[in-house]
Amino acid sequence: MKYLRTTLATNWELEKSLSQRVIEKVLWFIPKANPDYDSKLHHVKEWLIEFDENGVPDREIGLDQNGNFVLSGPNTNNYGFWLDTNMLYQDFKGATCSPEFFNKLWREVW
Repeated sequence: MKYLRTTLATNWELEKSLSQRVIEKVLWFIPKANPDYDSKLHHVKEWLIEFDENGVPDREIGLDQNGNFVLSGPNTNNYGFWLDTNMLYQDFKGATCSPEFFNKLWREVW
C-alpha cells in the first residue's frame, strides 16, 4: 500500500453555476456515486489517499484548511471521489503520507 497527500481537486466553487444546476435537474434520475460529497467538496483543501498494490485509489479522506475531517470514502453511501476515476498513483502529485497517520484518521472517523 502507498499513501499520498495531495491538493489536487481542491478548488471547488461554493456556488454551482446556473448550467450546473440545470444539468443536475435534468439528470435527477441518474444515481450519484457520491451523494454526500456534493455539499462538502468546496471545504476540502487536502486529500489523503490510500492506493492498493496496483496503484489504484482504495480509500480517501478529505481535510479542510485546518486539517480537520470533511469527508471520506468509500462507505455505504459514497463510492469515493478518487475511486471513481481511472487515475493511478503515478498520475498524482503530492507528498507521501504515513500509513499510521492515514489509518489513525480513518479510525477516528469510522
